[in-house]
Amino acid sequence: MHFLAQYRGLPKQIYILSISRAVIAMGMMFVYPFLSLLLTKQLGYSELEASYIVVICSVAAIAGSLAGGKLADAVGRKAVFVTASVTITCVMFLTGFLVTTRLAILLIVISYFAVNTILPTVSAMILDWSDSSNKTECFSMMYLASNIGGAMGPVLAGMLFYSHMPWIFFSMAFSFFLTLLLVCFCIRDIHVPARVKKKRDPSGPVIKEANLLKILFTTPTLLIFVLCLGMLTLCYINLDFMLPLQLSQLFGLDAGSKYSSLVWTINGVVVVVCTPFIVSATKKNHQLFNIGIACLLYALGFGFYTFSESVASFMFAVVIWTSGEILISTGAGIYIADQTPETHRGRSMALYEFARGIGKLTGPLTSGFLLTRYTYGQSWFVIMCICLAVDVVIWRLYIKSRGRS
Repeated sequence: MHFLAQYRGLPKQIYILSISRAVIAMGMMFVYPFLSLLLTKQLGYSELEASYIVVICSVAAIAGSLAGGKLADAVGRKAVFVTASVTITCVMFLTGFLVTTRLAILLIVISYFAVNTILPTVSAMILDWSDSSNKTECFSMMYLASNIGGAMGPVLAGMLFYSHMPWIFFSMAFSFFLTLLLVCFCIRDIHVPARVKKKRDPSGPVIKEANLLKILFTTPTLLIFVLCLGMLTLCYINLDFMLPLQLSQLFGLDAGSKYSSLVWTINGVVVVVCTPFIVSATKKNHQLFNIGIACLLYALGFGFYTFSESVASFMFAVVIWTSGEILISTGAGIYIADQTPETHRGRSMALYEFARGIGKLTGPLTSGFLLTRYTYGQSWFVIMCICLAVDVVIWRLYIKSRGRS
């Protein structure tokens, strides 16, 4: 049980934010993993057309994350959180009534934007309430909680998708309403924007903040890492887009949607069980070292899908790539935050979400292109090769960082 002891004694706000993140994840997992099935099986789009729509959603997500990070630093974390949560609650409730029409696509795009303004905001609040001695534990606590929520969402959504689809969206609206109440009444925003500081003390020094893009492009290691993270997300996002289609082709729409939900349930269980052990064993390692190991686990796990035809082999691969996901999700944000000034906490977390957004943007395009030319197995082989190529770059960054130290 000493693996769990690392989560004791954290600021109480960390626990509240982690619970909030769990509820957000549960809401997101009601809808987003089933988007490709909704577009192709319910609304009649082709796989290529569906990939274009998912790309539009990804563009909205990128814009949302950048706006959320900037606004979280400029106007405050809580104000951004509340505004976005109200938007998502209203939009998803309306989508439940319009899910059989193509107007639902516009509402889903809006929800992608709003959700992604929340994610860097929550991460910035985690940074606000943590310090250098417990940062890894705080982020892994948030990640652990989000996956507990994420494991619950697909179980219910998988049962509702085939015959009670509107309730998927109603459930998402309800979950975001709950997290809105939780943050409103239990979290105090301790971040004070620079403009507010200046207003309170006009005679104080003028703080000129460096532009985030300037920081990014003048720090080659950070730029390369962001691109690598985008490529890893490109590979990972195919679990949302290509894997449900593959399972539906092999086992039928009804069984395929249930097996898709089972994938994310197993993913959540592995995260809950293994995160404390993996974090405890690796938290003293350099983050680039851990992410290099994660790339190998991604390649191995995704490689299973090049030949899998049984449910057991599909589910066994989940354990492998989830182990890599744990290392990336608990370390990548910390690495990016450590490379940027403290005044840019919201924007550094937006940069993390931006990198992931680039992957979400290009992933469906890549898989849509691959599926017009290759089988599902061959497409997964290409994804595996991408992971191995990124791994080479990450290890070179790690070796270079060791040489500087």
